[in-house]
Amino acid sequence: MRLGGPTFDVEEEPEALVTYHRENGFSAAFMREVEDKVRRDEICAAYEEANILPAELGAYRLNILQTDAARRQKNLDEICRRLAYADEAGIRCCVIHGGSYEPEGWGTPNPDNQSERAFEDTVTAVQTIVDRVQPTRAKLTLEPERWLLPDEPDVYLRLVEAIDRPGFGVHLDPVNIIANPKDYYDSGALLRACFDRLGPHILSCHTKDVITVDRYPYHLVETYTGNGMLDHDVYLTEMDKLEPDVSLMIEHLTAEQLPLARDFLFERAEEMGLAFVMPVE
Repeated sequence: MRLGGPTFDVEEEPEALVTYHRENGFSAAFMREVEDKVRRDEICAAYEEANILPAELGAYRLNILQTDAARRQKNLDEICRRLAYADEAGIRCCVIHGGSYEPEGWGTPNPDNQSERAFEDTVTAVQTIVDRVQPTRAKLTLEPERWLLPDEPDVYLRLVEAIDRPGFGVHLDPVNIIANPKDYYDSGALLRACFDRLGPHILSCHTKDVITVDRYPYHLVETYTGNGMLDHDVYLTEMDKLEPDVSLMIEHLTAEQLPLARDFLFERAEEMGLAFVMPVE
């Protein structure tokens, strides 16, 4: 398995980016769009030489269930453009959100967002994108959310089977689907279910953490990796069973919190006799 994280105060220069990833022990990288394709290819070549995998390109906040047809088409066009960019650059996956039937928000809650209609419309949208782009190196993935589809591992597996395209895979963010005390206090069981159902399809994963606060009704709050209750021992153990290019990407923290999260993950892995793929000099 590989580890990656956000870049803070780093110039978009190949040498600077490689140095940053080496110093942090990151062999996977979040990718940004670079308009200059020559510079983009230089960055990708530098990463390849250093054994750093271009792991993810985001195409977030583009509502695939937008109820206005013209706006929905514009969103699908933009996702297609980003997936094509990821495929051309050799980025492993392009990550999008599920959609909402609320017209003014990409992820605004709506009573129909987890309906069978939403399932069918999500299948159609993803098939349309993948069939149009026909990616050969990158795959389109959906980031799970508890109030959108996919909202649990069985639903994600149903989507994989219904979409039935080699250009579609799985991105896992377990904190996004923890929404009750049972999953919070026994996140290991949820993680095992995710990997049991989805393991062969997983391309990348996010790591952050979750805590509960004494507020009515029951309330969960996101925090940085290692500062909460997510069972990272189970997380790392299950990830280690997958093929070695699956990446664990640290997200949603500050520059000051990043070394805490990074060191926590390295320490937990070492304690369990596991190891991350490392960049090379």
